[in-house]
Amino acid sequence: MIKSLISGLLAGVLDISFYTNDMNVFAVISYHILKIYSIPLGIILHLIASTIIFAVAVLIIEKSKINATSFISYFILGIMVGSSVLALFSLPVHLLIFPIKVTLTYVMGHIFYGIVGYLILWILKNKI
Repeated sequence: MIKSLISGLLAGVLDISFYTNDMNVFAVISYHILKIYSIPLGIILHLIASTIIFAVAVLIIEKSKINATSFISYFILGIMVGSSVLALFSLPVHLLIFPIKVTLTYVMGHIFYGIVGYLILWILKNKI
């Protein structure tokens, strides 16, 4: 569980790089949740959400007895997790609650988040 939390946090940190041209997205997130318009606070909220969501996704996958055995299987599971987070969580929340423009960068950022998270998890489980 700790390894999946670390993986989700690091994937969330790297996911922020997709939004360097529009850091205002994080201020919008913090405003809609806490009524404080703050980019750093939005980044913290993003990191909390990415950590929890990734850990829950890994827990669900592990409980369903899906075992990744190689780099390729972790990569594929990462694509699946990233696209699932996009479809099941981020799009509904960001389209219905937070009015954030959905762009190709937004979509690729979520898929990147899943891939990086699972590859970090692979490193933590197999190399350390």
